[in-house]
Amino acid sequence: MKKLYILLAVAFASLAMTSCFDDPGTDVFFNGNEVEFQDANLPNGLTARFVRNSPTQIDQVSIQVNRVSTNGSAPITMNISVDPSSTAVEGVHYQFTGTSVTLEAGEFVKSFPVTVLTGNIDPSESPNLVLKIDSATGAEVSANYGKMTVAIRVICPSDLAGTWEFANGETTEIEEIGTGNYKIVDLNAMGVYYDPAVYVVEAFFTDNCNILTLYGSSAYGIQWRGTGVYDPDTDTITWEKIADITYNPDYEVEQIVMTRQ
Repeated sequence: MKKLYILLAVAFASLAMTSCFDDPGTDVFFNGNEVEFQDANLPNGLTARFVRNSPTQIDQVSIQVNRVSTNGSAPITMNISVDPSSTAVEGVHYQFTGTSVTLEAGEFVKSFPVTVLTGNIDPSESPNLVLKIDSATGAEVSANYGKMTVAIRVICPSDLAGTWEFANGETTEIEEIGTGNYKIVDLNAMGVYYDPAVYVVEAFFTDNCNILTLYGSSAYGIQWRGTGVYDPDTDTITWEKIADITYNPDYEVEQIVMTRQ
């Protein structure tokens, strides 16, 4: 009899627990109606990079806003302005005094332009434009993604892709992976760290007006950092310092030269 009571108790407990959960097919994970910046969920917001070719150059960056809703049957109008926390200066770094954007019924995404005064910006500057959705008619403004930083970055023209040779006669490829961003396919071809016949070490670097900043990591968790310069007259890259900051943070490579082939 005692065993029967235990079995009945387990059965009733199972039924009670089952009744606490809804049918998974009827769950709705989000039933709100919000607007947001598309790139506000990125760790540092949106980075807009431009190559500065003339002092009068003007570019545009496209900003996307989204409707986050299970129902798109009604229009939404939002007012967008510049947040006072911006370090970018209107009329110097950009032209934008605010705008009104309407997502029509059935529209879930829309973009608007911000003008960047690229020719006015020195590559050494790092202006950040902070945009915010002040209000929205027909929806709520997202608490987390209703404000976004647009990092405006300007670089000099850069063309470093190709085959390069180290002083030891070994060669490697440099590939362009973005505006002013490159990958050295095999940094270890210079024969400094490990046996180049066994280890292939990728590295990445940025070019900011011929000043190079190297970074990267190996499959073994080793972090690489370095600095260098590009001389357009001789078409050479001189790495002034490349360090394995994981195990040898104070180690410096001196005068490693790469020549374009």
